[in-house]
Amino acid sequence: MKTRVLIKEGQYRLNRAGCPDPKIDSEELFCFLTGMDRVEVFLHADEEVDEETERKYLKLIRRREERVPLQHIVGEQEFMGFRFEVNEDVLIPRQDTETLVAEAARTLREQPVQKKSFLDKLRRTKGREILDLCCGSGIVGISLARIIDDIDITASDISEAAITLARRNASINHVEIEFKQGDLFMPHGERKFDMILSNPPYIKTNMIGMLQDEIKDHEPREALDGGRDGLNFYRRIIPEAPEYLKDEGYLLMEIGNDQGEALRKMLNESGAFKDIEIIRDMAGRDRVVKCRRK
Repeated sequence: MKTRVLIKEGQYRLNRAGCPDPKIDSEELFCFLTGMDRVEVFLHADEEVDEETERKYLKLIRRREERVPLQHIVGEQEFMGFRFEVNEDVLIPRQDTETLVAEAARTLREQPVQKKSFLDKLRRTKGREILDLCCGSGIVGISLARIIDDIDITASDISEAAITLARRNASINHVEIEFKQGDLFMPHGERKFDMILSNPPYIKTNMIGMLQDEIKDHEPREALDGGRDGLNFYRRIIPEAPEYLKDEGYLLMEIGNDQGEALRKMLNESGAFKDIEIIRDMAGRDRVVKCRRK
C-alpha cells in the first residue's frame, strides 16, 4: 500500500470512530512511527509501505479509534514550544494554560528584582521564589524556568505519580526545580513565596461526563473535578495562600471561562488581596485570575 493511501485509510477509520481531528492524527501517527516529518511524508507519498510498517501503523490507528488520546499514544505533547512527556497520570498540556505562564512571565519581567535577604543568601536561592501548586506534569513551573532566569521554583502535587513525571520533564528541559509531594500547601512548612501559580481542578462534577471520551475516559478525574460548582479548590487555596506569600506577593490561578466574577468576589471577600485582575486568553475568554497579597 502506498504511503498516502495508508494514511488516508487511517483518516477514514478515525473519522468513522468520531475522533475530532482524523486527518491530523492519522498523519501524526505515521510520523511518530516512521520518524518522518510532514514534509518527508509528502515527498514519499507515492512510495510503497512495507507490510511490517503497515501492520504497526494500523495497530496505532486502532488505539486511537478506541479514543486513547494521541498524546498518550506518542507519549508527549508540546507546550510553549517545549517538549513534555505525558501519560495517564496527568492532564495533557493545553494551550489555555499558556495564558497563565505568559502572564506570570510578564509580571516577573515588570517587577524590579529585590536584593536578597540574609535568609535567602543562606538558602542560596537564585532570586525570586515561585511556587507551582498542583503542578501535574510540571508544564507551568518548567516553562517559566525556561523563560525567566532569576527565579527559584518549587513545585508540588498530591499525586506521587505526577511528581515522578514532572521530575523527568524538568530533566528533559534542563531546569532545576525542587519537587514536593503533598496536598496543596501542606509540604511547604513556613516558606513564603514571591509568586504562587496554580492550575487546579475546576471542571464542575456534572460536566465531566459531557467531556470528550479522550478526556473523561483517559485523563485523571482527580485533576479535573472541581466539585459541584467547580470552585472547591479555590475555596481552599484563597484562604491559605496569604500565609505562603511574601508582602505584595502575587497569586495567579487558571480558571474556567465562566468563573471570573466568582473568583473576583471570593478574593475580595477574603480581604487579603488587592489589584485583582481577570486575564483573558487569545480567544477572549476569562482564563487567569491575578492578584497581590495586601
